[in-house]
Amino acid sequence: MITRSIALLLLLIVTLSARRVVAEPGVSDAEIVLGGSNSFSGPLAFTGEQITKFGVDLYFRVVNDAGGIHGRKVRTVYYDDGYRPQDAVANTKKLVEQDRVFAIVIPQGSPPVVATLEYLEANKVPLLLPYQSSPVTRARRYVFQGMTLSDRSSRMMVDYLAGQRKYKKFAALYQDDEYGKSFLTAFEKDLGRFGLKLAAAESVKRGVTDVSAQIAKLQAAKPEVTFLVLVPGPAAQALRERQKIGWTDTLMVSTGPLTDERYLALAGEAADGVEGLSLWPDPVTSELSGVKLYRAYMQKYFPKNEANRYSLAGYFAGMLFTEAAKRAGRDLTRESLIVALESVKGFESGLLPPLTIGPDHETQKQGFWVRVENGRFKPLTDWLKSE
Repeated sequence: MITRSIALLLLLIVTLSARRVVAEPGVSDAEIVLGGSNSFSGPLAFTGEQITKFGVDLYFRVVNDAGGIHGRKVRTVYYDDGYRPQDAVANTKKLVEQDRVFAIVIPQGSPPVVATLEYLEANKVPLLLPYQSSPVTRARRYVFQGMTLSDRSSRMMVDYLAGQRKYKKFAALYQDDEYGKSFLTAFEKDLGRFGLKLAAAESVKRGVTDVSAQIAKLQAAKPEVTFLVLVPGPAAQALRERQKIGWTDTLMVSTGPLTDERYLALAGEAADGVEGLSLWPDPVTSELSGVKLYRAYMQKYFPKNEANRYSLAGYFAGMLFTEAAKRAGRDLTRESLIVALESVKGFESGLLPPLTIGPDHETQKQGFWVRVENGRFKPLTDWLKSE
């Protein structure tokens, strides 16, 4: 009788455990479902495709072919928001309520991502590695930021330019939304530490590509350094316009999200000499072990797709999710995933400096200085620190 009672008790425990796993949205015995709203059309279409289909999904192809995470394959669901905040909100609700995803992974752009924060937090859905720079995402329980935030980037940029290189006169051409304004606020604060301020700042509406009027006004201010806080299209147009009018006595500096060879190709030779803060090692030439492995996987799974920093960022997001999901164990829940991510200390990715996730839930706090030479960014410094 006692033996039978113990057996029934064990059966009940197993049954309840199985029900807990099945009941967790996006998790079944066979798979884990992740989703994201991203730009597959509009000004960031290339970026959106690369960080998802050729970045996150590249790493998950590797994981799934090796048997998955505790026997579960990872499946992703994406919807296009065209870099429009209202569409990002609608897509996110669809992913959570209809597709019942386990978590949102690497959505893109400060305006769309910030627009979804309130909904995701209210529903306790993890937001993993968003590719955006607004500090609004910092220190939120259900958010683990994927990109160096604008205030950290600004501190590194201003410390290097005003501190080490002694530039005194700065200007900015920025996108008139959460992305641009978060950088503008940070620049003003950090320049203030050196007793400086922006000599001029010109805004560009999201979706606008003609920036000739703004370039003319900035030239009149005669800055030594001009920050570009834009998306690739208008940034390339700004560089071409500067070349057209012969404005050579300012250093054009790209912010972290913009520091990628893709936008340089749009600007052609007008990009020569541009400097910036790079957040990722060169995906084509770096000899770091993790980057070499990334290139090998890209050649195996997507041989026609060229390695790039956007794809590398998505690949890292897939890697970090996989590491956390493995640590969480077979009984994967949203809460256990958060605990697992918070346990990451000194994680070696082979791509970035060792990663420790603190209370701020930031995963990237460094960058290094680069200059465009022959169509690629040449490193000028080692990793700079923002603390």
